[in-house]
Amino acid sequence: MLNDYSRLSGAMLERMETSVAEKAPHLLPVVQVVRDVGVGFLVIPQRATGLDRGIDLLTRPFIVLVGDDMDSALGPDQYDHAALKRLIGQIDGVAIVSCEPPPEAYSSIALLAAAGHNGLIIETRPEQEIAWTHVVQAVRADIPILLCSVKVPRQ
Repeated sequence: MLNDYSRLSGAMLERMETSVAEKAPHLLPVVQVVRDVGVGFLVIPQRATGLDRGIDLLTRPFIVLVGDDMDSALGPDQYDHAALKRLIGQIDGVAIVSCEPPPEAYSSIALLAAAGHNGLIIETRPEQEIAWTHVVQAVRADIPILLCSVKVPRQ
């Protein structure tokens, strides 16, 4: 099931902001740009269906958050390839996060959307970050990618 948060009322967004501040503070910039600027926001969980419909309902500019980081990451192959390609073709910047969520990545995408551009955040695990990077680059070789990886100790 897709979740389109762009049509929430002010009171609902205030409650969401309070909850996010407690449980996932890295998402605060995203919630704030949805509330303050009216940016469209769509969450795509693992095994989501109806991706084309969700994309059609988005207002512009928008932020899409792909949640491929549950107990295991399933990678881009779990999604409708044509719809994913269509989505990536509409974005202007992407953050691929396969580590503890750095607030700067979410702030960067929120600022991109506040400036009138579409952003994509892909939350995944290290074993799928390369697959996600390849999918994005196959559709938009020119797009800036903020890749947030697990820090590996130097040898």
